[in-house]
Amino acid sequence: MILNSVDKPSVNVLGRAKFLEQVASLKDENLTLFIVDVDDFKLVNFSYGYRMGDVVISAVARKVCSVVARYFTSYTVGKVGSNSFAVLVRGLDPVLGFRRIEEIYNRHFERLNFKIGRDFFSLTTSCGVAFYTPDRGDVCDLFKKAEEALYSAKRRGKNCIVFIDNESSNFNKIQEIRLKLVQAIENKTIVPYFQPIVSLRTGKIYGYEVLARIFHGDEILKGDYVIDIANTFNLIPEIDKIIFEKASVYLDGGFKLFFNLSMKYFFKELNNIWRVVKDKNLNSSNIVIEITESQKVLGMNVAQSIFQIFRDMDAKIAIDDFGSGYSSYSYLKKFPADILKIDGEFVKGAKKDIRDLTIMKSIVEVAKPFRLRVLAEFIEDEEDYTLMREIGVGLGQGWFIGKPQPEPYDVKINV
Repeated sequence: MILNSVDKPSVNVLGRAKFLEQVASLKDENLTLFIVDVDDFKLVNFSYGYRMGDVVISAVARKVCSVVARYFTSYTVGKVGSNSFAVLVRGLDPVLGFRRIEEIYNRHFERLNFKIGRDFFSLTTSCGVAFYTPDRGDVCDLFKKAEEALYSAKRRGKNCIVFIDNESSNFNKIQEIRLKLVQAIENKTIVPYFQPIVSLRTGKIYGYEVLARIFHGDEILKGDYVIDIANTFNLIPEIDKIIFEKASVYLDGGFKLFFNLSMKYFFKELNNIWRVVKDKNLNSSNIVIEITESQKVLGMNVAQSIFQIFRDMDAKIAIDDFGSGYSSYSYLKKFPADILKIDGEFVKGAKKDIRDLTIMKSIVEVAKPFRLRVLAEFIEDEEDYTLMREIGVGLGQGWFIGKPQPEPYDVKINV
């Protein structure tokens, strides 16, 4: 599809409120509702700007409308999120309907390719599907179930379609965890824990990675499932803000504090950090921001500007999970990073797999001319510690060195 302006879709696209009203009004017939959500769309906005992002979303809207018009006669389309569209189809048999929508998704929505001006966009999507029949369930839950199915598709790695029927819904569980997370944020029962990072040569403390522990009463909310829900409901910035505020009292302690930063919420995260640093007049030279390597998929110019902001704050930058995902040594020439954190899978495999060990050695050698420190995670025993030190890794972290604790603490390494 070639699009040079923000053209309107070929059919009327309702807003979220009007679309939900339409869903609620049709309780006497079979209904199928599916949501198509563009994966990682914020990276388009970061890389090309919000104006181009609006043009791309308009192209997606036209695509959705043209496809559903080809296959269905009785349907409604709604824009229900910044980068998601819902389609309500009337009269489909639930079993045959899912097969049909799955076929349509695989053929038309699994990947969206657009050429807009001189730029080419190849986007993936996730899709959630739910059905309603008058003899089963509540029509008002239909959209919630489709959202849950979409959430499940995101959890499975995105770029897939998931169907949820009335019996398999976990929506109440998701909402329960979301409510607990909101209450933890309101009550600030989110506590920073500190895992020591040491110099492998001297065994002395270099800094600490700051990790979040989320408490709801006596319960600790943990696991990827909880983090996924926090991410889905855009709660990550508020959690990180509380963690940074509470941990910042230790920034003048003479050691570095490592904070994970989500590129998805970059500007809000940065604003939170900058406000705390200014209000408390903190020593920002002890802040290390960890950027996951797989997140460096935004445009090079934008990424360099983002990293320069941290330079201006006098903060340090660590590239997390180096060697995984979008690994490219050419990034090291252009990103002003300070520390490479080697992907833990290589560290865990280095004792037994010569390939993992060789990759680690190559990362250490490449880091030298760039004057980058190399940090190995998942050091679980003395053998890991000794091996990492022998191949030239400068910094180490793992349970052999020290487990996360509520306050920074010293460690003694006897090797």
